[in-house]
Formats: sequence, C-alpha cells, structure tokens
Amino acid sequence: MILETWSDTCLARADRRAVGHIFFALAVFGVVLFIGWLWLTVLSVPVVLEFAAPGIRHFLTRRGTLALIEQFPWRPVSVSFVAGRRIGRSAYLKVDGSEKNLRLPELPERARVLVRHTGRVWIAGPDERGRVAVMTRGLAFLTRGRVVER
Repeated sequence: MILETWSDTCLARADRRAVGHIFFALAVFGVVLFIGWLWLTVLSVPVVLEFAAPGIRHFLTRRGTLALIEQFPWRPVSVSFVAGRRIGRSAYLKVDGSEKNLRLPELPERARVLVRHTGRVWIAGPDERGRVAVMTRGLAFLTRGRVVER
C-alpha cells in the first residue's frame, strides 16, 4: 500500500518534470521564432529536440511503465554505478548478486547522489523484453530502464 502511494507520487512528479522539459523546449523555440532569423531557427531545431527528449520519452513510455507497475511488485535492489559508463544523464547500475546491469536513460544528479548514498533502488520487473520501472525512496523519481548484459 505504501509503495503504491509512493509510486503514484513519483509518477505524478515524472509527469510534471516531462511537461516542464517540453514547455522549456517550446519556449526556447518560441524565442528563436520571435527573433525571426531563418538560419537560427533551423539551427535551433536539434537543440530544442534535445531539451524536449526526456519529456517526449516519458510520455511515449508512460503506458508501458504503468503496465510494469501493475504487473510486477516493487522490490528493493542493491546497486552501484558502473565506472566509466555515464553518458549525459543516462546511467548504468550494477545489480549486486547478478550478472546484469540496469541501463537508465535518465538519472538526474540529485537522484544519483541518493543512489550513491543509499546503494538501493526499487524496481518493478523485468518483463520478457528486459524492461523495468525504477524508483528511488526519499526522492520522488521514477523512470523506465532496461536490463542489459555486462
């Protein structure tokens, strides 16, 4: 019961964060359009898409994340970061007692600090395709990741 309430809180926070990413990207694009320089508008499209990508990814995978949460119970997993595998906001976590890693497409710095401190995340899954829902306790953060081979 408590985990379901916390996962609802985390999902609501993820929804707000995704809307914020998309709104910020649209605001940047609106400013560029307001300036009216065609070359700047064309050059800004990749930057705007990069800003909006986390929000778009969240809404495209939201239904699958909800299915994982409904299908699998939450369970704690001890993890540590895989050295040298950070690319931007993505993260690779080594699962203790397993030969597999978790790949998370987005893990902001404040969530990284919490995971480093506690060494634990809560996961629902994996399903037959290796997808997992991952959340932290103490910081309302939820994302969807994938189980990958080391």
